[in-house]
Formats: sequence, C-alpha cells, structure tokens
Amino acid sequence: MNPFTLKEYAGPEYFCNRKDETKRIINAIENQRNLTLSSIRKMGKTGLIHHVFNKLNNTKDYDLVYFDIYHTSSLLGFINKFGTSLLTEKESFPEKIKRMIKSFISSIRPTITYDSFTGAPVFSFNINNEASGVNTIEEIFGFLEQRSRETPVVIAIDEFQQIADYPEKNVEALLRTNIQKLLNVNFIFSGSDKHLLTSMFTDAKRPFYQSTEFMHLEEIPASEYSEFIKTNFNNNAISIEDEAIKNILTMTRRHTYYVQYLCNKLYGSEEKNIDNKVVKEVFFNILNENEVYFSEYRDLLTKQQWDLLIALAKEEGISQVTTSKFIKKYNLSTTSTVRRGIKSLLEKKMIYKKDAKYYVYDVFLAKWLTRL
Repeated sequence: MNPFTLKEYAGPEYFCNRKDETKRIINAIENQRNLTLSSIRKMGKTGLIHHVFNKLNNTKDYDLVYFDIYHTSSLLGFINKFGTSLLTEKESFPEKIKRMIKSFISSIRPTITYDSFTGAPVFSFNINNEASGVNTIEEIFGFLEQRSRETPVVIAIDEFQQIADYPEKNVEALLRTNIQKLLNVNFIFSGSDKHLLTSMFTDAKRPFYQSTEFMHLEEIPASEYSEFIKTNFNNNAISIEDEAIKNILTMTRRHTYYVQYLCNKLYGSEEKNIDNKVVKEVFFNILNENEVYFSEYRDLLTKQQWDLLIALAKEEGISQVTTSKFIKKYNLSTTSTVRRGIKSLLEKKMIYKKDAKYYVYDVFLAKWLTRL
C-alpha cells in the first residue's frame, strides 16, 4: 500500500504526528468539555478527528459519531445527516433500526433508504414545516440522551459554520438548548472558516457563546513531517535526499493534502532514488495533469478577479494588496476593484488569509498560475 494515503484516515501507521493535538482533544473529551476545531481546508482536521476516534476506541467504550454538513443548506439537511450518522454506531443494523424507530414519535418516524453507490443506509424525514423540524431535532437528542445513559457518546460535526447560513431562524439556539440537556455526550465542532466559527462561539449575543474550548490546526512542523516522509520512503526501499524533502515541504507550504499528494505521486513514480530533479519533474507533471481543470477557473471569474488571483499566486503571501506598488506591478486597475476582488475571492474560497497575508487556497493552482 502506498504509505502516503489520500484517504481521510487509513490508520495510525499512515498518520503523521499531531500528538499534542490528539492528546488535547482526548483530554477535553475525557473531562467532558466540548471543543471547536478550526483549520483551513485540507489541513487534516477530519483525519485528526478520526485519529482521535481510533485512540478512544482503544481506551474506553465510546459511541463515536462523525458527520459533515458542508453540503447541507437547511435544517432538514442537517437532520438527515445527523440521523444517518447515528446508524454508524456499534450496534448491529437491526438493533439500531429498532432503537431509532422506538425512540421517535410516530408522526415523524424516519424513512430508511440506501445510497445507490455505497449501499449505506440513509435517513430521510418527512418534515413539512419548521415546527416539524424542531420536533424531529428534539426527538433525535432525546434518543441520544437515552443512548448515553449506557455508553458515553462523542459527536463530531464537520463544517459546523454551515448552520449560520440556514434559512430557518434560531437554528443555533435550537441546537444549543438541546446540547445543554445532554450529560454524557461531548461535541467536537470543526470547520474551515475560522472567522465565522470564532464569531459563533465568542459573540456574547449568540447561543454558543463561551460553550467550548478552541483549537486551531496549524501546519505540521517541518522536522516531524520530514522524518515521516523519509521513514516511509526508506521503509519501502526508496531513498530520498534531505534537500528533496525540504523542497517538497516548501513547494506545498506544508499543507497536509498537497504534501500527501506529491509524496503519493513520487512513491508511485517507481523511482528508487529521489532527488530535487525528480521532485520537480513529478510536481510539474501534476500541474500539467490539472491544466484543463485549472483553466476552467478563468471562465468562472471576472477578468479583474482572474488577474488578481494570478497576482496573489505570484506573491505567495502578501498583505498590502491595495498599495499603488502592488496594483501597478500587476496592472490591477483601481483600489476599489482590488478590494471587491479580494472580498469575492474569499467568498468563493479561492483564497484565504493567514497572518494578515493572502494566499491562493489550492497550492497546485497557485504554482500553475505563476507560469502565466
């Protein structure tokens, strides 16, 4: 098996470091503290959650529930994701169905279908109005309260900031009210929008105010990632030069997904001695393979946004984006146009801001843009 897996989590042997973060999350769970985990996309927060779950499975009997609400747009979508995730606990499928149906009042019993691709069971609820949705949520939490009397439950909700965009009013208050009632259930709220997550949990006017502790996931330290990379190549009879590893981490900004992807391609290249030349060849092959995909962005953005994206890629991290020097250097029109462009690119998740500097989100796209 290629040791540089691109799956969210393939097991502890394929997981790099995060020892301090793992220990901190487990400590929060064992001491019944809810936690909010944030990071930019593809930095490995989902893998970390599953790594924590793997550790918990080896220490104590927990019911561990994970679901991602990124693609939901309403309370109904949240309910369907939540209900479906509860079927993945340790009970057998018939036992779980029996328990779930018994726990729901007859008027809102779930309908169970099966995913046409995976075969996994999927819940759907017949919810005609907001009041029905509120009742269903309360029934789900009532089920959790019963379940947690027997076994502690840990629920991880990924991309939790999505609930702020739901059209229904008071979703945050609804969830907070029901979560407060649970005594043996802990929550991990994770997401890729640090600003929005922080606002949800630090604004005194919002329901989740000061209800969790915070953790922001940064890049894995270069020394530890270097050791992980070197060990996994060497263990498979592939030598790799230290300078090549340093170049890998520089080119990918130590952004977890892109480090893994580049190393995965290097491992699959069948080269037995990897140096900087091989790294650069494989890296630029990746850019060429994605050129058709990257070119599509030109049609999705205005000319001003596209030109601004290229400029940000070439700067590889810049804070002063409205200075005349930056604008003239890349022929970007006016200050107001740049401001609007930055706002739009942030909303489209094309760029992100870190330490007051702007970066193109997709590392490979950024490198491809520098060639234009």
